[in-house]
Amino acid sequence: MENVYIFFDDCTKVDNDRVSISDIATVYCSDKNLKNKINALKVYTFPNTSKQKKDTSDSDNGRIIITALKIFEIILSEYPDVNIIPTGSTDIIIEKNSKQPPLSYVRLKTAFICLIVFFGSAFTIMAFNNDVQVHDVFAQIYELFAGKEHEGFTILECSYSIGLGAGILIFYNHFGKRKLSKDPTPLEIEMRLYENDINTTLIDGVKRSNKHIDVN
Repeated sequence: MENVYIFFDDCTKVDNDRVSISDIATVYCSDKNLKNKINALKVYTFPNTSKQKKDTSDSDNGRIIITALKIFEIILSEYPDVNIIPTGSTDIIIEKNSKQPPLSYVRLKTAFICLIVFFGSAFTIMAFNNDVQVHDVFAQIYELFAGKEHEGFTILECSYSIGLGAGILIFYNHFGKRKLSKDPTPLEIEMRLYENDINTTLIDGVKRSNKHIDVN
């Protein structure tokens, strides 16, 4: 009996309508010929978009949930003598890549998001400074060391502004395409956690509605 090791990722994006095991899993076994045959097995075929019905399991805009047990059933139906050793996720999200939007739309969307982030961050910082009365604190510190009231902006406000910007860059460890270290940035970590939460929610929702693809 041949041992077949198969690893599944949580979510996989595909370009073709026909989805094979090689598109969603990594297969390993000592028999290279058997490995190639297993990789070529069909798992699912996305219906034509124009003919797609709303009540199908593919109702989530080219996205399906298939269980690892269904993959094992497909493999064992063709090669019943193999011993499957699974690793990775037990539920796989298969999503068909949609057409890329025009470059002009992407640039416009990026510019819009940048404006929202810029003005939103600026408003948050100003509201925080006003709430904790940073200006009054600086005035008291200046008067304590200089012995007189300050007029206009001083070195304290300039240092605070520079330090605030530098602190944000150091914390997020990212400026354009450059990074201060090889560690993942806080945004990358949060995006990974957010992606994991999305996958878990999708799988739970589809399972509750019984629209996932499972063994018969």
